[in-house]
Amino acid sequence: MNKNPVQTKLHFMTLKNLFLIGLGLVLPIQPNLWAQPVPHHFSGIAPSPDRTVALSQDGSVSNMFNLTGTISNQFMQMFDLYAVEASTNLMDWSPLALLLRTNNNPNPLIVQDTNATGLNQRFYRTFTNHLLTAFPKPSGPFAVGTVDRVMIDPERTNSYRYRPATNAFMVTFWYPADPPGAGVVPTAAWGKRFAADLSFYSAIGIDTRWAWILPKLVGHRFRGVPLAAGAAKYPVVLHSHGSGATRTTSSQTAEELASNGYVVVAMDHTDCWATEFPDGRYLTGSSSGDLSGRLKDMQFLLDELARLNSGDALFADRLDLDRIGVRGGGYAGMVVETCRSDSRVKCAQLWDATNVQLTSGGLQKPFLVALGESNAYYSQGQWLFSKGTTNAILVQLRGAEHLTGDDAAWIFQTPWGRGPALAFDACVVWFFDTYLKGETPPFPTNPEIYNVQRK
Repeated sequence: MNKNPVQTKLHFMTLKNLFLIGLGLVLPIQPNLWAQPVPHHFSGIAPSPDRTVALSQDGSVSNMFNLTGTISNQFMQMFDLYAVEASTNLMDWSPLALLLRTNNNPNPLIVQDTNATGLNQRFYRTFTNHLLTAFPKPSGPFAVGTVDRVMIDPERTNSYRYRPATNAFMVTFWYPADPPGAGVVPTAAWGKRFAADLSFYSAIGIDTRWAWILPKLVGHRFRGVPLAAGAAKYPVVLHSHGSGATRTTSSQTAEELASNGYVVVAMDHTDCWATEFPDGRYLTGSSSGDLSGRLKDMQFLLDELARLNSGDALFADRLDLDRIGVRGGGYAGMVVETCRSDSRVKCAQLWDATNVQLTSGGLQKPFLVALGESNAYYSQGQWLFSKGTTNAILVQLRGAEHLTGDDAAWIFQTPWGRGPALAFDACVVWFFDTYLKGETPPFPTNPEIYNVQRK
């Protein structure tokens, strides 16, 4: 059960009678609330002649954060997750559905319970809590698990601005998981203290009232759940965040990859905005990128993967260390250098990357350079492509800005649109499916993709 109280509503169904017993949810008054939201609830339940059951769900959050200007309009385009669980005895519960609806959609959601056939009684419950997310449902067949780890590098310190140095590093994993059990709700999209950091929003020119909204948003991942059952090993993708971001600010793409069968690993570099440790330390990152430090970060992660694969309770014998890729955006010359110099890394994917001209020979492993429409990053991407001799791909995305490759495309939404973000995800999954899994998927056909160059 989530550590925060989860409120539920129950429907009791027998062949002859329908009953509703409600457990109300009273939300506290919050700043900028103009109207209270309607809690999630069942608005109808009906058995069919074939003894299946149709449940309709409703509930509104569209007025919950009625700020002013563009934020309220943007929030209307976000999503709300509706969870339904079922039982035959009111003791043993199992998930039935986790539905997603855009907040400005007034139509009830319908759940069809085909497992009710042959049962004399069936019970249903739903969380009245609002599970708000900015992210679309991942496209892959797996649920997504996540876990944070503190990793210690005894050979070096990780110096943060205005803070004592430490040899501890915060690392997040996203991985393929089985669907979670009853009472498990999605975890927060970003770290709570980072999501509430007023100075971060001021620095990027975003309304600081987002510091109240963002800590309430969840992703499509579940904390601490087991890896997907079976003996399969999963390819690994290391992610390097942009300068001034954090390891979780590309979590939507990480969820997309994990749902498609990848273990994604990201560390906070010393030039992150800030990093939060389990003991409560919130350390501010340095003001400029450090390519050599980033390269050591990735080498350290690669070494740690071998240790985890040999004896970790969660990951032992489940990481395919013969299929490792690396990805990153912005200050990503280190991504290129990690791929070029380390034989453990097989391919690299970059978004609007800078500092890629570290060696005159470029990169002679498979790579994908994805770019927005701005000319600011095109010359470096084109230079890297020109140096590649085989399995080099360059694409541009119409309507894409620099932050399209980050969670900003989904959370803040304007001017970074959802269409280019979906096209970006399609390119990322296609690339790693092709060059890590060895599959032959068709190249994405999203209308935003143009200027495709391949060698």
